[in-house]
Amino acid sequence: MAVLRGAFVLALSTFLLSGGVALAQGNYEAQFGEPVTVDLDDLIQDPGQYNQRSVRTSGRLDLSQVTGVGGSRYALRGDFGGAIRIVPVPDVSSEFERDARYWLGHEIEVTGIIIADTSSDAASARMQGQTHVFRFWAFVGPEDAGDPKKPISARDVTLESLVTMPGKRDGETVRVVGKFRGKNLYGDLPGSSQQKGDDWVIKDDIFAVWVTGKKPKGSGWELDASLKRDTGKWIEVVGRPETRRGVTYLRALKVSLTNAPSPVADAKAPPPPPERLKLPPVIVFAMPLDGEAGVPPSSRFVVQFNKDMDQATFAGKVVLRYAGPRLPGDRAFDGVKISYDDGRRALTVDPGDELRAGRRLELILLPGIADVEGMTLVPRQARGTPAGAIEILRYEIGT
Repeated sequence: MAVLRGAFVLALSTFLLSGGVALAQGNYEAQFGEPVTVDLDDLIQDPGQYNQRSVRTSGRLDLSQVTGVGGSRYALRGDFGGAIRIVPVPDVSSEFERDARYWLGHEIEVTGIIIADTSSDAASARMQGQTHVFRFWAFVGPEDAGDPKKPISARDVTLESLVTMPGKRDGETVRVVGKFRGKNLYGDLPGSSQQKGDDWVIKDDIFAVWVTGKKPKGSGWELDASLKRDTGKWIEVVGRPETRRGVTYLRALKVSLTNAPSPVADAKAPPPPPERLKLPPVIVFAMPLDGEAGVPPSSRFVVQFNKDMDQATFAGKVVLRYAGPRLPGDRAFDGVKISYDDGRRALTVDPGDELRAGRRLELILLPGIADVEGMTLVPRQARGTPAGAIEILRYEIGT
């Protein structure tokens, strides 16, 4: 039975990326963006393409030949023999380690972030052709793990409640009943919203969701998702909902044939929750870390926000300077370049020059930087920001 662990962690525990660099607390996807599904062999072939990006992939669980970041013991192996090391974040580490030894040789799915390996074992890893590590916060075990006859505790909900209140039940184990609609054969959902080729749809009245993680079959029955003649049957699905871009996906733990729901069991959906208070944008993460010493002279600086930012508002609002009086040999940062990554909500600042060793560098954000809703950036806290500035990050340049 597929077992989903920790897919909807709301509080981000501090964990190491590499060399002792820590992440700030917060929601994983809020920091790294919505995960993209990537074929494992593509990931192994060119991990740098997905560096610092939120990714979902699947492969055969194997023991790692090197330890590397966080003492990683496991790797995911692709169809062509390549592998990438995987390391759970502390939130799910104990659960994963408890079950992983039973899953060796089986396919699992992981969701997390790709990071370059800069640990003490990086040289050993490169000899194995592994330059990156997959740090994951969610995983799905193989389908044959656990006892399929063991009942699953789940809350009975309707498809209407899942669709009309997107995200409210995300991460919970629920039981729903819907009519089998095959591989979206009737266009109940946008075709572009299908995540995997074997995903299928259930529907009740006008409310439809994608079912993923299990095929529409069980003991003594099997439906063909590509044939309309197999549609119309009622299926009970026990699983955990995920909402992405307004579309509900039900990651199935168990599927079975059933009867149409009784009209008396239908419950009127509760009123929608009040509109959430809009929050202004703030900085949630910086790399290197704010206040870090020994920053390499060739560094670029990444600043991540909690909201989608209006890229145009950064123009003329990002300043690099050395702290203190001007010294002989100091050059103005005339070649500084800035770029903004919508998916990661991250601003990258390239000084365009070799930084001077031993100096203190200040990265200053000026008033007028705003998110896509027009709300302007606010400081995280009072921390000695210069007059006329909104935020300042300070670094000590190493040799």
